[in-house]
Amino acid sequence: MTGAPLVHNPAIWEHLPNARLRSTARDVFDILTARQRPGGAVRITQAELSGRLGISQAAVSRAIGELKDIGILEGRTKRGALLIHPLLAGYESEAHMINSISDPDTYLWPLRYESGVRPPRRSDPRTGTMFDPNPDPDPDGGEDAPLPEALPTLRLAG
Repeated sequence: MTGAPLVHNPAIWEHLPNARLRSTARDVFDILTARQRPGGAVRITQAELSGRLGISQAAVSRAIGELKDIGILEGRTKRGALLIHPLLAGYESEAHMINSISDPDTYLWPLRYESGVRPPRRSDPRTGTMFDPNPDPDPDGGEDAPLPEALPTLRLAG
């Protein structure tokens, strides 16, 4: 872990929800972000992540693969460390961040997710229920509701 708080690029963090990370990948990314060194290098094993999150190493491996696939982590490790994308990494100061990102030797690999308006969530279990945040006000397309069937006449036994 780092001793001092790190400075982050606030503009890029606004677009992170567009990556549509699964919850395990987001949990792994949050831990990596918290434990990074200035510039984004993180030395942590999958076993440590697995123990910290209480999940299997295979699940951690899939989450890291997802982060690499969309460009949040570099596809190859740097001397045994994971490397967070320079635009998402933490830095010692704002000047350090600007100098590092502006340096022509800094490799800025592509982030492979949209940076505009956030797309809809992958799925919302509330859809189609009474808790649906965007219920269809006219689910039957404007047709009249069917008339209820006549109820049977009830009589008392006895």
